[in-house]
Amino acid sequence: MRLEQNSEVLDPALALASVGGDPEFLREIAGLVHAAWPTLLGDIRGNLAAGNLPALKADARLARVAAEYVSAGRAYVSAHLLETLAGQGDLVGAQRATASLEEEVAKLQPALYQIRNSGDIGGRPPS
Repeated sequence: MRLEQNSEVLDPALALASVGGDPEFLREIAGLVHAAWPTLLGDIRGNLAAGNLPALKADARLARVAAEYVSAGRAYVSAHLLETLAGQGDLVGAQRATASLEEEVAKLQPALYQIRNSGDIGGRPPS
């Protein structure tokens, strides 16, 4: 799988540009974001179940920033929506937004893994 085929999930050219064109730095960032998602989603689920909307909003902000770091547009939009709904006190909307974010992260994780481990960044081999 080449990342260009998955640009709706993660835009490899934009991700590479966001780190000044440094593929090694992008691999490091992708690895960190990949490793962070399970804990972050677990925190989101826990705060959603507890109805703790302020903590959910903070978690969603972290998710939004993580998605932004790797130019994952759809995950970013889902996290931003979750952050907004949690901030508005909309628990039902936050539940739907969490489900959407989980779907987007499930699509994103393989692309992050690929960048980190195979170095396929727009067809560029690891340096």
